[in-house]
Amino acid sequence: MQSLDRIVQKLRLPSTPAIQRAVWITLAALIASLVLFGGYYIWDRYVHLGDQSPISLGIEHLEKAVREDPQNAEARVALAQHYLAAGQYEKAVEQVNQVLILYPENTSALLIAGIAHVRLNQPEAALGPLEKLVALRKDQPMAKTDTVLETAYYFLGESYVKLNRPAEAIPALEAALVVTPTDADALYQLGLAYQASGQHETALERYHKAVRLVPDFAEAYHGMIDSYSTLNRPDHVTYARGMEAFSHQDYETARTHLENATQALPDFAPAFLGLGLTYEGLGQLEAALSAVQRALELNPNDFATQQTLGRIQAALGS
Repeated sequence: MQSLDRIVQKLRLPSTPAIQRAVWITLAALIASLVLFGGYYIWDRYVHLGDQSPISLGIEHLEKAVREDPQNAEARVALAQHYLAAGQYEKAVEQVNQVLILYPENTSALLIAGIAHVRLNQPEAALGPLEKLVALRKDQPMAKTDTVLETAYYFLGESYVKLNRPAEAIPALEAALVVTPTDADALYQLGLAYQASGQHETALERYHKAVRLVPDFAEAYHGMIDSYSTLNRPDHVTYARGMEAFSHQDYETARTHLENATQALPDFAPAFLGLGLTYEGLGQLEAALSAVQRALELNPNDFATQQTLGRIQAALGS
């Protein structure tokens, strides 16, 4: 059975409405998944596009396929994927559990089971299938580029975080980042895990990496507020509160906090970048340009700052 790489780039719900990194299964991914499961003939035989959505149409016809041939594991896995995409998580679990009775090492079924249990807020139940999937794939030659493995590590880490088991969450999430270093969600979950284990400086490092990738990651800023407060760094708390407000598009509140933060922390580049983004949101482009230029002086190699500067300069026609 081939890799599931094309169907699990990110089977995650967005951490916040402002973050659109996570994209659920589309028609193309569904077709690709059936090919990868060795079951394209199921799609070809049973699923024909009409006025219905691909997911609902696929469910209808794959349910029929399973009724006609209950032993067809590929049809059950394909149906479980459709259920997962439709948010019918209990039905997805039911289908893959039937598959796992006969094929306990079916990686497709294990992954779907783990994700569905996470979505059902059943982190304890998610551990078994995800841990088994990791054990099956972690020593493979392509493990460091295996996005299926990365997805399993991510959901495993998220489950450990929910269960307040940070010592187990940390290695899982760090392993996910070996495969995808730019995974802002994994960085955020790592921040939570390090925070829960009392390692606030390391947590802040992970949160800051996450927001460099996703500047309006409200949850990461909220995590910063907690860690900076614990470390008794009130000016940095002011910065994080400003960026949390920015993430919620409350630009006036953000401006107040970030102007105070930049005055108190004249060498803290993130505060100047945040202030520049806030001024941009308020349409005050000249002020935005000045703030972002200061951020770039403090951190000349920061890509997010360079990008923001270029965008503002283009808007000003300079």
